[in-house]
Amino acid sequence: MGYRLALDHAATVERLVIQNVIPTLDQFERMGAGPSLGYWLWFLLAQPAPFPERLIAGAAEQFLRFIFRTWPSDPQAIDAAAFAEERAALTEPTIASMCADYRASFWVDRDHDAADRRAGHRIECPVLLVTGGDEAQLADAETVWRIWAHDLRATVLPGGHFIPEEAPEQLARVLVEFLDGESSHPN
Repeated sequence: MGYRLALDHAATVERLVIQNVIPTLDQFERMGAGPSLGYWLWFLLAQPAPFPERLIAGAAEQFLRFIFRTWPSDPQAIDAAAFAEERAALTEPTIASMCADYRASFWVDRDHDAADRRAGHRIECPVLLVTGGDEAQLADAETVWRIWAHDLRATVLPGGHFIPEEAPEQLARVLVEFLDGESSHPN
């Protein structure tokens, strides 16, 4: 995750954009306290290799169809052409990378986040948090990230989990403003 890079190597990160996530430690605390069925992916992909890789590879189209049917606030945002691109990209190396990311979250990143929280470490560079307005479980994301970042700008865009597909023009606008450094706040 980009925020780990910003925490671990502050001198190399000038600006950070975070989209529809909270820090791993906070995410695991939230999953343990709330309805865990919605967080199935975190636990499936963190399983030892090659279990999740084989499950996904054996039913890649069904895997993607379930995600795209249940996660976007507008299921039509992922049209047939976009789905075909996503399906074509879901190859064995991509699946292995996805699983590795979730394994790192479960087995490594939580511990690093906990150590940083105890030490009071915060992200030094400007951070833009972008969340989808339909992501109810992230309604408090700005509050969560304020603990982790000195300079946080937050914006809520239309849609849910798939903001690039659900609100592409709005996302492009806030990204350009933030990354160019022209705006003190994207809203």
